[in-house]
Amino acid sequence: MQYELFYLVGERQEANLEAIKEGVNAILAAESATMVGEELSEKRKLAYEIKHQNKGTYITRRFELPEIDFWADEANSEKEFGIQAITNKLNLNNDVLRFMIVKTQDLPDLGAKDRRKAQEMSTTRPQGQRPQRPQSRDGQRPQRPMQQRPVVPKAAPAKATVAPVEGKDNIDKQLDALLG
Repeated sequence: MQYELFYLVGERQEANLEAIKEGVNAILAAESATMVGEELSEKRKLAYEIKHQNKGTYITRRFELPEIDFWADEANSEKEFGIQAITNKLNLNNDVLRFMIVKTQDLPDLGAKDRRKAQEMSTTRPQGQRPQRPQSRDGQRPQRPMQQRPVVPKAAPAKATVAPVEGKDNIDKQLDALLG
């Protein structure tokens, strides 16, 4: 059955990237996996920090594992085979930050993404060009109708009325009347 191994190597280990790739390939070969197709790698900024690293290299590798009949041989029933053994070995590898193994039965081939991007780049307009406006038959651009905004008359500001200041005597009389 075919599988795809997708793993992440941190930015700090980029100097040892080839050795790490060889180590992962050795783990796969130890489980009698045969490599299928090419290996793709892409440097990217991580969405979140993993083990204090913000950037890394994503590496994708397809491989094929032979089917193993666990029930046929009881001597090997206690031993780990295949995907479980690969998973355990990759979990112990400190150079691989994250990894994922999936079956490839529903996945497109590895080069499909690159071909799709190249096709999109060839069909899109060149950088910096604006799309053309439609022109009328006489070669001039059609005029857009001017939109008139409704005129709202401004309200006159309200004048503040100032009450005459009453003297202290008058205030005292009013207090006496109220309290009194």
